[in-house]
Amino acid sequence: MKYFLMGALLMGIGTAAMAQDGTKADVDAVKALIKSKPADLAKQMKDYYKKNKKNAENLVAFGRAFYEAEDTANARTYAKYALAAAKNKCAPAYVLLGDVEALGDDGGAAALNYEQAIYVDAKDPTAYRKYASVYRKIDPAGAVQKLEDLRQQRPDYPVDALIGHINYISLRYSKANEAFAKVPTNDLARMDFIEYAMSNYHGRDYTKALDIVKTGLQKNPLNPTMTRIAMMCSNELEKYTDALRYADELFNKCDKDSVTLSEMDYQNYGKAYDGNEQYQEAIAMFQKAMEVAEDRSLDAELYKSISDAYKGMKDFPNAIESYKKFLNADGDVSATDYAGLALLQSSYARSLEGDDKDDMMRQADQTYADLVTKFADAEEYALWQRGRLNASMDTELTGLAKPHFERLIELVTARTEQDETDKKRLWDAYSYLMRYSVKNKDNAAALRSALKLQEIDPNDADIKNIVDALQKAVK
Repeated sequence: MKYFLMGALLMGIGTAAMAQDGTKADVDAVKALIKSKPADLAKQMKDYYKKNKKNAENLVAFGRAFYEAEDTANARTYAKYALAAAKNKCAPAYVLLGDVEALGDDGGAAALNYEQAIYVDAKDPTAYRKYASVYRKIDPAGAVQKLEDLRQQRPDYPVDALIGHINYISLRYSKANEAFAKVPTNDLARMDFIEYAMSNYHGRDYTKALDIVKTGLQKNPLNPTMTRIAMMCSNELEKYTDALRYADELFNKCDKDSVTLSEMDYQNYGKAYDGNEQYQEAIAMFQKAMEVAEDRSLDAELYKSISDAYKGMKDFPNAIESYKKFLNADGDVSATDYAGLALLQSSYARSLEGDDKDDMMRQADQTYADLVTKFADAEEYALWQRGRLNASMDTELTGLAKPHFERLIELVTARTEQDETDKKRLWDAYSYLMRYSVKNKDNAAALRSALKLQEIDPNDADIKNIVDALQKAVK
């Protein structure tokens, strides 16, 4: 009886001591408590702390619950409680402290805590991953090296996929591709397929990117992100029928709860329609993209696409109107962009007749004149286009194109050497001036222009005959 009572007493003492260490139920209770946000949270937490002050695992779990509730002060406090309980030998506590510092954008302090976690438990990949994630902002190569250290500790862990991820989020796409390529296809996770494909997409290897997401979609059918990438790649590869199929899947077949359609999705749907010459549908998608856009950064590009679609329909008035909106929306419009308006106007003019045609030709001519005002470096191109435009209007050879071509010749011949583009422009200029001079019975001037044409192309038989005729006429 004496020994029985002593045993019962000892068991009672042991049970009481274990109760002080808390239970798994305490973790669930604390999570619920934090989520409910009671006014006396601090007071209620004291009891849970007392019950668990020697249980480092539970204390870290409490801290993690605070962290997830964005209460970093309490998260830090309970991480330190856990370290005290474990005599600084608790890797998850250091990881939690690192997460708190990372959330506060102190990458250096976060990395130090992750380093400490690795020192305590060199086999746990968590701290390696998180160290690499924060340190890659400072030194991407150093972050990858830390993962190589993990490979030495854990040869079984998918380090290459992790290296691919770190390089991807560091925008080192070629390095990401190298790492992902080492991972057996069956071992690639959903996000691996996505990041591997996008690394190739950013590297403009659209064929490779499309092959990757096709494989990924076999494992994860109708995954919205991979379907989106497949649509984008198909557009880039001008596989517009395939792009339309992927677009239909993204918009109509993927799980609605997992899809947030953006202006870029509508834009790509529009590109697929446009490439398939379904211009009305393309315009509707481009317009929808502008409707759903939260900012106006894509407006210029969308107006340009709408203009191109109208041009494909030979609807030049709407194409020109949309193109003007594109120019007004683009804060960094180039000379080539601006010249595009004149090209549209001259294309429209060719479809007209009479006064309407002449009026549109004059609008195009004015656009080229404005081009020189906005972009002085484009003067030679603008003069060439104005010369050709006015020459086409000047059926009676009254000299409309003359000042433009003469100024063009002055600029181009001022250089000691001319390339093929220069020669093409000079050919057009001298050809017009030669015909103008003949029309006005100035054979000497016509001969000078003809001889210049012969310098440009000594083998042109027609020009040789013209030179011979003009030389006789001059004599």
